[in-house]
This record gives sequence, structure tokens and C-alpha cells, in this order.
Amino acid sequence: MKYIITIVAALMITAVASSQSLYSFDYTVSFGSGETADYIQSPSFRGITFEGRGFITDQVSLGGLFTWTTFYEELAGATFTYESAALTGTQYRYINAYPLLFQAHYYLGTDDLEPRAYLGGGFGAYKINQRTNMGVWSVEENNWHFGLSPEVGILLPVSFDTYLNVSFRYHYVFKAKETIDHSWFGLSLGLAWGD
Repeated sequence: MKYIITIVAALMITAVASSQSLYSFDYTVSFGSGETADYIQSPSFRGITFEGRGFITDQVSLGGLFTWTTFYEELAGATFTYESAALTGTQYRYINAYPLLFQAHYYLGTDDLEPRAYLGGGFGAYKINQRTNMGVWSVEENNWHFGLSPEVGILLPVSFDTYLNVSFRYHYVFKAKETIDHSWFGLSLGLAWGD
């Protein structure tokens, strides 16, 4: 996994160091799907996303993304089974996800003073920390995973080099060891700026 992280970091630095760059800082709300939603049904209102993109043409950019998303749910009177033990009581479930992704985007239109829709996707390393607390007991799985993330979004100009960034992204994280595969949808809203 350390090789994947090194490759993703090198690709991100190379792409963002190109001539024209775009950076964004977003607030992200996430909704679990699949096995992630089976573990925690509540949406996550605790998320931030930072992106850097370097344009290689007027309509194509390469770059990287870092996100921190925290899912949380309290379950009263739930039964938790781990190996040969079964406990019933109030559970506190957490998933902290940290994607570090290399991304590519294609932009519709070339006018920076008009709204620009874009399509893109990313791949890379996901650090997933899944924890269940119950009384004095805690079970935690802390693993690196590989994952993919397609995205659609729009940049709305606010001033000459500043944009409102709205994006919708799906994360799919493959199993690692004996863990579940994680997946969720993220809706981001934030500020983008470029040079």
C-alpha cells in the first residue's frame, strides 16, 4: 500500500505544479450506501474536502484530493456480535474515512466567466478507521484500502479567479483483509480559486 500512496502523491504534486492551477476547499455531506449504510444508517455532516488541480489543456485537468469524512451513529439496545461474544446495550459506531486520490477532470466549455460543468474521477488510497464502542468495550478496524471515485460538478464564477464549487461524488472502497467494502455518496459545496 505504501507504493500506491507514493505514486498517488507524486502524481498529485506533478499535476498541480503545472502552469494553470485550481484549488478548492469544500464542506461535504455524505450518505452511506451498501455495507457502509448497513453499519451506519445516519448521514455524515462532518466532512471537508481539499483539492488541487493543474490544467494540461483548457478542458482537462489532473490533480489530487484529500477528504476527511466521519460517519457516526448511536444505537440503543442493539446487540453486537464479535467472534464468539454477543453484547447488548447502547452502541456508538464510527467510521472515519481519509481518501488520498489522484484525479482527472474534463470541463464542458472554456470560458472562465461562465458556469463550467465537469466530469471526473479519481483513484488511490483510503485510510478507513471503523470503530464500535459499547460500555468499556471497543472493537476497531484500522486499514488502508484501494478505491475509486467518479464525480460530476459545476464551477460557478464569483469573480475573475474565484468560483463556487458544487460537486457530487461517489466513493467505492474495496475490501482489505476481513473488512467490509465501503461506499458512500458525497455532496460538496465550497470555494475554488485559481491562477
